[in-house]
Amino acid sequence: MSHNKMFAMLVSLHLAWVSLLAAQTTSEHIMGKVVSATADIVRIQTADGTVRELHADARTRYERAGRPAVATDLRPGASVMVDAERMGEAGMTPRDPMGGMAMPQWSWMTMGIARLVYNRQGGPSGDEAFESTNWSMVMGQRDVGRGRLTLMMMNSAEPATLAKGGSPQLFQTGETLHGRPLVDRQHPHDLFMNVSATYRVSLGRESAWWAQAALRGEPALGPTAYMHRASAGENPTPILGHHLQDSTHITDTVFTAGGGWRWLTVEASAFHGAEPDEDRWDVDPAAPDSVSARVKVSLPSGWSGQVSHGFLKHPEALVPGNLHRTTASLHYGERGDRPLAASFVWGHNREDHGSSDSLLLEGAWQLTAVDHVYARAERVDKDLHLLEGKGLDVQPPTEAEATVPVRAATVGYLRDLVVLRNVKVLARLHLGVGADVTFYEVPSEIKAVYGESPVSVHAFLRARWGRPHGPGDHGGHH
Repeated sequence: MSHNKMFAMLVSLHLAWVSLLAAQTTSEHIMGKVVSATADIVRIQTADGTVRELHADARTRYERAGRPAVATDLRPGASVMVDAERMGEAGMTPRDPMGGMAMPQWSWMTMGIARLVYNRQGGPSGDEAFESTNWSMVMGQRDVGRGRLTLMMMNSAEPATLAKGGSPQLFQTGETLHGRPLVDRQHPHDLFMNVSATYRVSLGRESAWWAQAALRGEPALGPTAYMHRASAGENPTPILGHHLQDSTHITDTVFTAGGGWRWLTVEASAFHGAEPDEDRWDVDPAAPDSVSARVKVSLPSGWSGQVSHGFLKHPEALVPGNLHRTTASLHYGERGDRPLAASFVWGHNREDHGSSDSLLLEGAWQLTAVDHVYARAERVDKDLHLLEGKGLDVQPPTEAEATVPVRAATVGYLRDLVVLRNVKVLARLHLGVGADVTFYEVPSEIKAVYGESPVSVHAFLRARWGRPHGPGDHGGHH
C-alpha cells in the first residue's frame, strides 16, 4: 500500500473516532409525559415540571417501555423517553427549525451507515461477493456574523471494503477501471465524498440565502442521491439510472449559491464536470467548467418536487464530448418523518453520440417500529454495445449509440434488532438484518449474454447511527 493510501486510511480512522465522540455529545435524553402532540411539535413535561417543545421529525426518536415508540404512542399522558439531536439542517433550506436557537459555540453531530452484505447476481453475467457498503459524516455548525456556518465532511471506506472493480450489479454501468468501462459493477465510492463549507443567512423565519464552497461536494443537479433518499429506505443497492439522475453527488470543486422563501428554493452551481478518476483514495480538484440550476418546491401534506438541468463538460474519461442532463422528480415523505416515503424520478442525458432516459419509482414503508419494507422499479436505457461486449472494446462511438431498455424490480425487508440496544456499547447503534430480491426483464438483443430471467439477491446486516435519511444529510440538497 502506498504512503498516500496509508495516510488516507489514517485520516479516515481519525474521522471515525471524531464521529464517535461527536455522537456522544450532540444528543440529549429527556424523560417525561406527553402534554400534547401535533404533526410538527411534541410538548413533554419532565419530572421537574419543565415543559419542553420538540420538533416531531425523524431527528427525534421516542421510546416507550424500552421500545421505539410510534406516532400513536405520543398521546397526552403517555410516558416516553426522547433522544433529540440538537442540530439543524445542513445550511441550504429556506426554513431552519433550529435557526432561532443561538449557536455561539461549535455544535457537532455525526451520522452514517455500514452494511455487511452477501451479494449474488444471477444469470451468465452475474457474480457474487461478500462486501461492505458504508459512509459516515461529521458536521459542525456555529453562528458567524449575521449567519450560520456549517462545515461538513463525508467519507466512505468502500475503496477498502469493496473489490477494486466495484460491487457486482447486473446491467450497471458508469466510470472506469484500468482504462476500461465498468459493466455489471457499481464502482466504490471515494474515501472523500464531501468536504464543504456553507454559510446561511436567515431573512426571517421562512426565508434565507446561502452559499457553499466544496473541495468535493454536490452541485444543484438532480434529486437527493439514492443513498440518502427516505424512499430508498434500507435498500443497499444503487439505482441502475444512477448516471442519468444523481451521479453528481460526488463532484470536485463545487460552488453553489441559492435562496428560498417558504415553499420555493432556487439554486445554481458551477463545478468541475469530469467524474472522479480511478483512484478512490484522493480528491481531484480542478477549475470549474460546468454549470447547473435547480428549482425545488415543498408542497402541502408531505409532497415535494424538483426540476434541474446541468451542462457537464467532458464528464466521461473514455467517451469524448459534453453532456446535458435534465431531471425531474416528485416525492412524498422526503423528510423521512412519515411511515411511508415514495419517489418518482425521471433523468435524461443528451450527449454527442445520442440520448438516453431513465424512470424510477421507489418506496419505503415503516410497517411497525421494527419492520421495514422497501420496493423499487426501474426502466433505464443502456448502451447495447457496452452490455454485449462488457467494455472490452473501448473505441469511442463514431455514430449514435444503440440502446436497449432494461427493466428491474426489487422488493426487500429489514428487521431492526431492538433487543441489542440494551447492550450498553451498542446503545447508540441501530442494528438490523435484511434481504431483498431483484427480477429483471431482459431485452431480446442481450438474452444470450444475461439469460432469460436472471434473479439477484442480497442478505445483509446493517448498522447505522445518527440519521442517515432525510434532509441535510448530503450537501444540504433536499
